[in-house]
Amino acid sequence: MALALTACSNTSAPSVIKTVEVPTMPTPPGALLVAPVRPAAPAAGDTKTILEHAADFGVYVGELENQNKAWRSWATGGAK
Repeated sequence: MALALTACSNTSAPSVIKTVEVPTMPTPPGALLVAPVRPAAPAAGDTKTILEHAADFGVYVGELENQNKAWRSWATGGAK
């Protein structure tokens, strides 16, 4: 019984525990995680096929540029 009374009679102030929040990066929007589909290389080397592939590839590059711009906007919180 004496041990229990001794342990309970301690009146010193308890130590202070501080909780520190660690900043975390927010999850990016799902649309930024989907890569554009790259067009396949043309099967034939005639002018019409190459021009069609060039147009498709231009669309692909435009999608990549838009996604890159969206990533930069997201990463900076919309700041330019």
